[in-house]
Amino acid sequence: MDFVLAFSAIYELIEYGIAVSFGGDLGIAYLGTQGDVWDAQKDMLLAFLGSVVAMVLTALVLWYSNKRYFMRTLRESLRVKSSMPLGGEAFEEYRNK
Repeated sequence: MDFVLAFSAIYELIEYGIAVSFGGDLGIAYLGTQGDVWDAQKDMLLAFLGSVVAMVLTALVLWYSNKRYFMRTLRESLRVKSSMPLGGEAFEEYRNK
C-alpha cells in the first residue's frame, strides 16, 4: 500500500515536470486534466483505494483458505514483541558506552 501511494505520487510529479517542460497549451493538453485542479490528488486517492481493496481481497482469500493459520499469523503480527520502545535497544547500547 505504501509503495503504490509513493509510486503514484512520484508518477504525478514526473507528469507535472513533463507538462511544465512542454509549457503552455501543449503542457496542459499533455496533462489531460480537463480543467480539474484536483486531478493528481484524485489519481493518487484512487491508487490508494485500489491498493486497500487488493489487500482486503487478499486477506479474505487467505482467511477463507486457512482460517486457523490466518488468525495465528494475524495475532503474531499484532503482538508487541519487546517491552522497550522501537529503537530502545540501540539507544541503551549507545547510552551505556
